Amino acid sequence: MLRRMGYLADRGPECGPAAARGVWVRPGTAVPVARERELAAVTEAAKWPPSLVLVEGIAGVGKSALVAELARRQGVEHWVATRRCDPSRDRAPFGVLVDLLSGYPRAFGPLGPAAGAVLAHLPELADRLPPAPARPSGGVVAAGFREVIGALGRVTLVVEDAQWVDRWSLRVLRAVVDHPPAGLTLVLTYRPEQVGPGGPLGARPGRMSRTRVVVEPLGRDGVGRVVGPVSDAVAAALWRRTAGLPFAVAELVGAVRDPGVLRRADAAAAERVLGRVPVPWSVRDEMADQLRGLWGAAASLVHAAAVVASPASPAVLSEVAGVDGAEVARLVRRAVLVETDAGIGFRYPLARQAVYESLPAGERRRLHERALAVLGDRWPAQQLATHARGAGALGKWLRHGVRAAEEAMAAGRDDIAVGWLTELVAEPALPADDLARLVTVLCGHGLRGARHRELIPVLERLFTDQRLSERVRAEVAIGLGLLLMRAPGDLPRADLKIRTAVRTTGVAGTWSLRGVAIFGMPYLGTRSVEECRRWQGLVFDRIEAMPPGPQRTTLLASTLQSRLTLGDAGIADLEDLLPSRVDPDDLEHLRQLGRARCNLADVCAWLGHFDHARALLADGLRGVESAPYVRSTGMGTEVRLDWLAGRWSGLDARAEAIVAANPGALPVTGEVRLVQGLLALAAGDTARAEVCLRDTGLADPESAVTPVVLAAIAALSIVALERGDVRTACTHVDSGAAILRRQRVWAWSADLVPAAVLAYAAADRLDDARRLLDQTAAGIATLDGPFLRASLAAAYAHLAAATNPPEVVAPLYTAAAAQHQDLGLPYLAATLTERAALLGAPHSFLALAKTYEELGAVIAAARCRHHARRAGTPMPSTRGRRGYGRSLSPREAEIARLLADGRTNREIAETLFLSRRTVEDHVANILRKHGALSRAAYVSRHGS
Repeated sequence: MLRRMGYLADRGPECGPAAARGVWVRPGTAVPVARERELAAVTEAAKWPPSLVLVEGIAGVGKSALVAELARRQGVEHWVATRRCDPSRDRAPFGVLVDLLSGYPRAFGPLGPAAGAVLAHLPELADRLPPAPARPSGGVVAAGFREVIGALGRVTLVVEDAQWVDRWSLRVLRAVVDHPPAGLTLVLTYRPEQVGPGGPLGARPGRMSRTRVVVEPLGRDGVGRVVGPVSDAVAAALWRRTAGLPFAVAELVGAVRDPGVLRRADAAAAERVLGRVPVPWSVRDEMADQLRGLWGAAASLVHAAAVVASPASPAVLSEVAGVDGAEVARLVRRAVLVETDAGIGFRYPLARQAVYESLPAGERRRLHERALAVLGDRWPAQQLATHARGAGALGKWLRHGVRAAEEAMAAGRDDIAVGWLTELVAEPALPADDLARLVTVLCGHGLRGARHRELIPVLERLFTDQRLSERVRAEVAIGLGLLLMRAPGDLPRADLKIRTAVRTTGVAGTWSLRGVAIFGMPYLGTRSVEECRRWQGLVFDRIEAMPPGPQRTTLLASTLQSRLTLGDAGIADLEDLLPSRVDPDDLEHLRQLGRARCNLADVCAWLGHFDHARALLADGLRGVESAPYVRSTGMGTEVRLDWLAGRWSGLDARAEAIVAANPGALPVTGEVRLVQGLLALAAGDTARAEVCLRDTGLADPESAVTPVVLAAIAALSIVALERGDVRTACTHVDSGAAILRRQRVWAWSADLVPAAVLAYAAADRLDDARRLLDQTAAGIATLDGPFLRASLAAAYAHLAAATNPPEVVAPLYTAAAAQHQDLGLPYLAATLTERAALLGAPHSFLALAKTYEELGAVIAAARCRHHARRAGTPMPSTRGRRGYGRSLSPREAEIARLLADGRTNREIAETLFLSRRTVEDHVANILRKHGALSRAAYVSRHGS
């Protein structure tokens, strides 16, 4: 993922007496990303000796990568030597020149006797130097080095971090600039804040052509190019934490345990992932280099800025540090700190964190105490809470931390609020009354957020905390159970926690009923319809006695979808139970109303009321902006609706972002993984399809969302049938049919039943197919489900195809296709139309191929073009326009997708109905255009 630019690897010997001898040129470094303009400038300047190239930029901005690429290019034509200076070493006289010249491999040009003065410094070159004079002075040695440099011929000398060059080497370099050798290119990199305005050599013009290239931090787009294919939100998060410094970007991404997570992350997930990454040691070392030599007031101010964290005025920093603020301006000039509109602080958060963590614990605590005293109540609560916690002031931490959580809730940032509350309840010294109050708030807000994996162990610990009363611990158990239901495999434990807790005396009524409502949901577990209805009845009896308000709406949100799924009420009647108006300032009520609408939309999507589902979602998603988990469930429904409607462009990326934002939340991720699997199947990527479909919870269906699992089972059976593996297909649909019969929730039959009939027909198990159809027809008779009826019509057509002549079956398929088309389901309608056409119905295969291509179903499109050719239909040219250059043609793009999936030429030919020779030619072109040396290399780079 990360296009590393060599910021750490192979740094080479340092300047100074301990430096290793020999020339170092950074080997094999890739072209610096997002630095094309700067690279072009230094390359052009270095072409025309004698030339001086000054590369200026702050620490970590990418100067080293730039000159490394320059050295690589120059080294093709002539000798190049590169050396980096290091302030941590004693700077021996002429140290940088010794390191640069000691490995010179060729004979010198004409040398004067002065060159012998360097013999004591360069004994490696003794066979090519004149005799040494007796006890030469420093000036004579400097003249000798100047003589040697003049005799090198065409060379490029690169000195990195030239602000730390020893003074004797600097004297020689200035003399070289004043009287340059004809073949010399001298490249110096440096930090502008540590030298004068003219650079490390001063403002003297000299006789070399001088080019100054300023390397600036990257913008958001540049950061995105450095790290590879990530979303704008991830690039922005990286930019905020690194200020666009490529060094910091590279080290931060390199420290992420699984960098692939960043490809899928949205803004919130990216902040969470990056926020958990410790400061890389390389960043710590870089900051230590910058701070080396600071002492007294300057060091105190830097430490104060690290503790204050946010940009602050010089007066605040000096008051916290307890020193005169006059040093602030010097620190800004040295670029240790930077000045922004918000105040003075560190250039990027990682730098501040590195300095903060380097402070002794006692010093950190003292500075937090000072910050708390200086800032008073003027600053945001979250900053005051941070200082109170750092100072060990429990009372103030509790006051400011609760206020920070409340401010986050009011701003709709429940995840941030949960973070503060989690830290507060983990404090062992927290009084019992305060703990009980915070735990109740934490449970409520934790259910709305997406941090259940972090919150579950916190609640498990609180459940055993003896400071809490039995009633409060029961409420913790209910909250814990509701969170456990999101985690794969934890449903039995969740069930036990809730069943035990709801019987505890004194548990808040709404909280207890919300736990009870879970048992009325048929989606999770193996409860029968009768059991679900019994639990629903208990909750609804209480709802009817409740006045309008957020508590009533909370319980409705937990039960309406179950009643609609079981057919116990119609959509309109259930919506009438919800409030038509809610106080716009009552955020909790708005969230619960939004949750209710999102839940109803999900059921409407399974039943086939697609337009109504979208309308409910539009209203619902607006209400749950501040509830990330609930919003993600609604977005998952939206993704499935877009799959059904054929709105596939960008759909896989949207689904991936939802998965990244909800790790381990199977009720959310299962649905979007289903859609990703279906998309992959349509694109011919069966390997990825199977991975995604199994990620829906197939390994433990009782802990997964049942309709999602049934749809995944149906898709896997189709994959097996297409491979000719009828036995596996039947194994899949048998398991799905068993779930459907056991739970008797026929609202979930639309995906499974047509696939099951196809598998049973292929296995000649027609009685099993008829029995399932009869049960389904009876089960959906009382349900308002257009999609259910259309799917049943398709299933009857599949059964008829097994026993009836084509002229009987084709109209059945055509009628079923029309039903799907009327519902706005183009892909499913096209598959049924294709079956009708194969049986002789007057449908155009070319028109079907076009429909499939517009959707992105390339395999089906190829299949229909093949049918058209076999039927003798005149075919338009598929060669397309000439001259695609290095881009893939449409046909090559189709083959490339299958090639990346690991398909052989024979398999690709069979899938796309082409000759093997044609496929071989296309594969050769694909490898050539992508610069892949072999098929294995291409699959390794582009495979799923």
